[in-house]
Order: sequence, then C-alpha cells, then structure tokens
Amino acid sequence: MADGQPVGRVVEHPVSRDPGLGERAAAWLAAPERVVVRARAAATVMLVRDGDAGPEVFVQRRVASMAFAPSTVVFPGGGVDAVDHQLDVETPGLAELAAAMGVGVAEAAPFAAAAVREVEEECAVRLSVADLRGRAHWVTPEFEPRRYDTWILAAGMPAGQHATGTTTESDHSTWVRPRELLSRHRAGEVRMLPPTVVSLEQLAAFGDAASFLADRPRVARVLPELVLGDDGLPVLRTVLP
Repeated sequence: MADGQPVGRVVEHPVSRDPGLGERAAAWLAAPERVVVRARAAATVMLVRDGDAGPEVFVQRRVASMAFAPSTVVFPGGGVDAVDHQLDVETPGLAELAAAMGVGVAEAAPFAAAAVREVEEECAVRLSVADLRGRAHWVTPEFEPRRYDTWILAAGMPAGQHATGTTTESDHSTWVRPRELLSRHRAGEVRMLPPTVVSLEQLAAFGDAASFLADRPRVARVLPELVLGDDGLPVLRTVLP
C-alpha cells in the first residue's frame, strides 16, 4: 500500500496445493537474482444475476493447456488490446466508472472497452460501459512469468440475454452461487486465484445482485507478496483495501 493509506485485512493463500505454482514460488524464493516481468493491462467482469438463493455469478474454467492459470475458475475477461484504446472518453457512463475506480477517464477507458469486448467474445453477452461498476484492482505477483494488471469490474446480467461459453479458452461455463464455489475451493475441488476468491467472498455478503452492484467499495491497487508462512511453505500474503 502507498504511504498514508490505511492497512486493511491481511489474507494468505497457500501455493503448495498447486504443484506448478508451488514449484515456481519455491524457485523464485531461492533465486539469487529475480527478474520481474512487466504486467499486461487486463480487465475482468463479475456478471451477476439473482438466483433462487441469492446472487449468482457467471464463471468459466480455463482449459488445461493455457499458459496462465490452467484449469482455473475465473470471471470472463482478458488483456487490453490496441482497439480498446480507441474508446471515446465521452462514452456514457465512463466518467462515473472512472470515479469509482479512482482514476482519470482516459486511464479507465481502455479497461472499460476491454471488459465490454471480452464479455461479448467469451459469453455472448452485450454490455455497455454504463453497465460496469468498479470493484477491485489486482496485479499478478512478481514471481509469475506471465503477469496482469487487472481491473475487476461488475455488471448485472442484461434482461433478454443468455450467457454461454463461446471461447476456446475455457472448457466449462456456468452460473454459480458464491458460497458453494468457495466451499468447493476450500475442499480442493476447484482451483481459483486469490482475486477470484476475495471477489466471491464479497459477493456472498450481499442478499441480491442489486445491492452488490450498488455497493461502492474502496478500490486500491493490490499486489500479493510471496513470503514463507509460519510452516515454512510459500504463501501469497495480500493486504486488502
């Protein structure tokens, strides 16, 4: 956190569950010299709706052959492309989104454009920039060879549309209740990265999608740090806003 910012909740995510992740983490901690790869700009969207037992969110499982986060459950999203920088800064809703993100309109624009584009490409849902809500800003830990500077946004599922898995990057797509997915993650049945886990925990605290989308969380840049836990095994330690 930057100087002057309050320290929030500290969470730790063990990396030993994932053999590939654990091996990379151990190698990084033991390396005499560490090379940090520049993080690529990206955006992801929590697409939410109301179910019979509270809010639900649309998730996808990345295929096992993916270089980054294989077989991992994620929200729709991806990297910011050159075309995303062409979004008009006067686009309706962009100023409000930028204010929620705590950045200028010009900085927010490509992330908003990428979010809208990726959701349509990956699950055939058409959003507008005005549909987006700012939720969080996470950066991939420095030990990873592929890193992303990612804005997590949220949007309500538009009426009359149907979310489907339309990308070759995932092998399963579905609507889930956050508490159920978190329970499966704790049991080791599904793989998720810390930003997804924390986002699901936040969604689970709301009784309906509208309340979640009306929430205005404090947003700050979050960079998990790789450290040794009390048991001597590598963990990702994250300070949340």
